[in-house]
Amino acid sequence: MTSSASIPGTVPVPPPARIDELESIRGIAALLVVIYHIPNWNSLLFDIPLFRNSYLMVQLFFVLSGFVIYKAYAGNIRSGAQLLRFQFLRFGRLYPVHLLFLLVFLLLEVAKYFADTHYGIRSHKTTPFVENGLTAFIQQLFLVQAIGPTGNALSFNAPAWSISVEFYTYLIFGLIALFAGRLKMIVFLLLGLGACALLVAEPEHGYAHLLSCLAGFFIGCCTAWLSERLPLLFSLRLPSHAVTLSVLLLVVFLQLKAPHHWSDFVVYFLTAALVLAIVFSEDGIIRRVLRMRFFVWLGTISYSIYMSHSALLWLFNQVHRFFFQRSEILIEGRMVPQLGFWQALLSYLIIIGLLLAVSHLVYRYVEQPWRERSRRTALKLPALPFGVRSIK
Repeated sequence: MTSSASIPGTVPVPPPARIDELESIRGIAALLVVIYHIPNWNSLLFDIPLFRNSYLMVQLFFVLSGFVIYKAYAGNIRSGAQLLRFQFLRFGRLYPVHLLFLLVFLLLEVAKYFADTHYGIRSHKTTPFVENGLTAFIQQLFLVQAIGPTGNALSFNAPAWSISVEFYTYLIFGLIALFAGRLKMIVFLLLGLGACALLVAEPEHGYAHLLSCLAGFFIGCCTAWLSERLPLLFSLRLPSHAVTLSVLLLVVFLQLKAPHHWSDFVVYFLTAALVLAIVFSEDGIIRRVLRMRFFVWLGTISYSIYMSHSALLWLFNQVHRFFFQRSEILIEGRMVPQLGFWQALLSYLIIIGLLLAVSHLVYRYVEQPWRERSRRTALKLPALPFGVRSIK
């Protein structure tokens, strides 16, 4: 990769060290989101509270994103041109994989249409090209599907709602970094805490998805700021079991809380505590495990895992319905094939294995090449240090 020091008009900035443990946490969290979305094939596996609350791992992603973006860019957006290049890099990071699976789901919608009109096979949850219609498709193209009361947040590739709100949260971050100057941390703090307060109040105006991202992202920014300031005030070094305690607190919280409860916001602060524990703790068994090659690789392909799993789960569910012809029951408006415990467990393992293989290919042939292409394009533009390396 070309160094920023070799580009006229740029300011050489040493790349921040990548924290492999945070990369691995992202990968584990992505798998938990996958398990959360697996249909209720067997209630013994499905009804585990830890898994039913794993939708909160998306909020964990937001905190990690804020932490990393702050570290890499908070002091490096000083002009409109730099802001545009920053946003261009974010676009190159998110959009190619998003577009790929938007097209995959468009093809699935076509398949559902022909199954309905030619073979009388109908979906019990959606009507082809109604919920996933032209308006929803345009919203997905412009990444606005999860913003505002008119959005179709869960249309087509439903997990992409978080990409929608994160992309525009990046823009808000960049504008604050550019115009707020020394006051930017106050603005970040107010945005993070204010969004949390609104989420607890349960607003009914269609902005809950955006608020959840603003809360997590800017709490992540504040966490990054603390990680830089605390060593200046204290000789801070935590024992290795601080990471273990932080992980246990997060797991216990997910296991004990009721799903979709007002207390969901607590996950932002538990994630921030975990990040700080990793940054300041002595080495220990949890950190060594998280640095294992498999978990770091899992984190590397975590975005591809997150964006590809919904399509794979849909296809796998159809296999159970039509090829194995399992009996089905109606659960939350959706006909779900029922499996025995060991059949369901085997299906979980097969899905995860296939998902890792597919995600590796998506990362290698779509995500990574297009990310590098966007970097090369951005490097041709003046005045922003792009030699940064981060878990994003």
